[in-house]
Amino acid sequence: MESVKKIVAFCCENSALQALDGVEDPSLFELVDIIRLPCSGKIESALILKALEAEREGVLVLGCPRDNCKYIKGNVRAEKRVDLVKKALKTIGYDPQIVQMDYLSVMDAHKFKYVVHRMADRLTGKLNTGESS
Repeated sequence: MESVKKIVAFCCENSALQALDGVEDPSLFELVDIIRLPCSGKIESALILKALEAEREGVLVLGCPRDNCKYIKGNVRAEKRVDLVKKALKTIGYDPQIVQMDYLSVMDAHKFKYVVHRMADRLTGKLNTGESS
């Protein structure tokens, strides 16, 4: 039986998913499950919460760089939804840092790897959870 990975990453197919193609670290896939989105703006708060309910310890929403979204404001919508989930988590006593939004271009394979490892470190307590992203 395969163990559940700690992190789920919802990735915009126009940026983050393409950046993932450049990641040459197979160990990264031991940490994260990738879910393809046509745009990060398609993420819904309920989908983020459902991932956490499914025994995921952390959720990443990875969209296009600011001011460079193929769908104009999809990444802005995603950021607002992530912020709402973080506020709700904090209200009910959970660490809001278990959900993060980040912005990657198609050339950001190195950043993709960094973002996943940063989340994994945060979840294992190696990072100060009070850090801002």
